[in-house]
Formats: sequence, structure tokens, C-alpha cells
Amino acid sequence: MLRIQIARLRRAWASVKLMAQRREARQSTSTVAEMDDLLCEVDLRNVKLQFWKRYKLRYPADITPCDQIISRCFRERDRRLLTVYDIWKVRSLKHQVSTSRKRKQVGDGLFTFEEDAHNGASHTVSTYLANLHTYLLALAITGTIKRTDAPPEETWGSDPLKFVDSPWDILESYYFRAVDSIASIPEASRMAWLEKQDLAERTVWVSTFRDGEDTIGEVIKQTMERRGAHWDPPAVPQGAYQQQRRDHQPPQRVQTGKGGKSDQPRSPGGRSGPSARPGSVASALHNGQKLCSDFQKGSCGVKGPQCPNGIHKCGNVTAKGRPCGMAFHGANKCRIK
Repeated sequence: MLRIQIARLRRAWASVKLMAQRREARQSTSTVAEMDDLLCEVDLRNVKLQFWKRYKLRYPADITPCDQIISRCFRERDRRLLTVYDIWKVRSLKHQVSTSRKRKQVGDGLFTFEEDAHNGASHTVSTYLANLHTYLLALAITGTIKRTDAPPEETWGSDPLKFVDSPWDILESYYFRAVDSIASIPEASRMAWLEKQDLAERTVWVSTFRDGEDTIGEVIKQTMERRGAHWDPPAVPQGAYQQQRRDHQPPQRVQTGKGGKSDQPRSPGGRSGPSARPGSVASALHNGQKLCSDFQKGSCGVKGPQCPNGIHKCGNVTAKGRPCGMAFHGANKCRIK
């Protein structure tokens, strides 16, 4: 009799565990499906209207994000559940209106929608950048609602992060930095390099946004400042750089002193040139890229990654004897020792 009772108790315990596991599976499936559900028509129209009121911009259908991406970005921002979304799965409004969706049952009374296979989209750098631009536009559309703690008036030169969660200019600066960076990468390795850097950057967005209180725009801007050096193109080998300088510059007359040695120091990329002192300002990066001297002082009038005088990156020489190399600040504002 005791053995029968023990067997019944074990069966009951196994049944309870099975029911709990099934309930958790249904809840997790429901959460994933809910993130991809479309917002109601009123909310979708409201976020799009807020974006237009602020920027007065309307993009073509092949650039505008589809309603599903906008809905997902809206929920991820509202619930602080940002994810590293697969850029290859980003779809535009043109794709939304030109494809059909099939309903698939995943549980009792629970359905998801699957789109037809998206043919014709090749995994190229241009396709990745186009999808990245569409995804960033979706983040900007859903983050244009005015903040509750915004100042009463927005004037010329005001920080847009104080008024909306994810300003479009901050997100566009991330996109244009990626476009500018891959131009110096060999074409054979360009796609792998771009995807690696983008995934690493957006992974930092997720961890910072989920564990903090900052808005998406603030997280993106801070991450860009901290990880700016990661987007620098790989350094050109010393021999290749010297050969490039010999091929593109006319020969210069060099005066010699005693013993036949040159009286002039070599270029910043030379091996025998004097080492830069920590705290000084370099005129070029380690890979030979010329730095804008006015940008180091904060007096350059050109806004952008570079100007005719050189690229806009920090030339402050750190304790390791190398320039800081980060964008968005000059040597006068560098905090790296």
C-alpha cells in the first residue's frame, strides 16, 4: 500500500512539473510573438506624425521601415528590452506592401505571421548599409515623442537629447560613420569587418540601455564616443605606407650633415623619427593619416569627419606614445592620459 502511494505521489509531482514547463514555454512564446505584433493604427499614426512634425521629412517606400519594425522598436524602447536585431531581417514599407503574410499556429489560440521568402536580397555591403539605415530610421520614428522632462523651449543649438529619446541626427551620425569607415577597408574583407563592428557596437547599446536609465539616443552617443577608435581602419603596414609615399610624392632633396646622415627628421610614420612625448599633439595618426590642427584646438569651422586640412580625430599623445585617435573631440578636450 505504501509503494502505491509513493508511486502516485511521484506521478503527481511529475505532472505538476510538466504543466509548469508548458506554461513557461507558452509565456515565452507569447512574449516573443507580442513584440512582433503590430501596434494599433492610432499609435502607428501618432509616432509617424510626431516624426514628421519635428523633422518635416518623408522618405520613399524602399527606405521607410515597415510597420512591424516600427512596432517592435516602439515596444523595445517602451519596455527597455532592446535587442541586437538581425539587420538582414529588416524590411521596408515597399516590401510590406508587395508581399503576403501567412498565419501559423504556435499554441492554443496563439498565432504568428510568417512572410514569404524574401528573394533578391543579396548579402552585400550596400544591402547591409541600406537595412541599417532603415533600422535606425525606425528607432528615430519611435523615439521622437517629446520627453516629459524636456525644457519649455527649444532654441538654436539646443541639445536634441533633452527633447526626444532618439534624435535622428545622432542615429544618422552612426550610419555615416559606418559609411565613411568602410571606404578604407579592402573590398574582400569589407562585409565581414562592417558586420563585426556593427554587432559589437549594438551589443553595447543593449547592455547599457537595459541596465541603465538613459534614453536610446544618450546610450548611442556615449557609446560612439567611447568606441570611436574601433571604427578606425586597420593600420597600413609600414613598408606599404612608405612605398605609397614614394609613389605619390615627388623626390625631395635632403641635406646631409656629418657622416652622411640626414639633418631632417623622417615623417611621422618613419621608424627612426623622434618619438612623440606624452601630452603633446601629433600631426598624424600612426597609420599616416594627417590630422587637422584646427580641430585639435576646437577652432575648425568644418563640421564633419574631415576637412581639407586633415581628418577630425584626436591627436593627443597618450602615455603609450600613440595618438588617442578617437572622433568627436580634439586634443583640447581629450581626457585620456
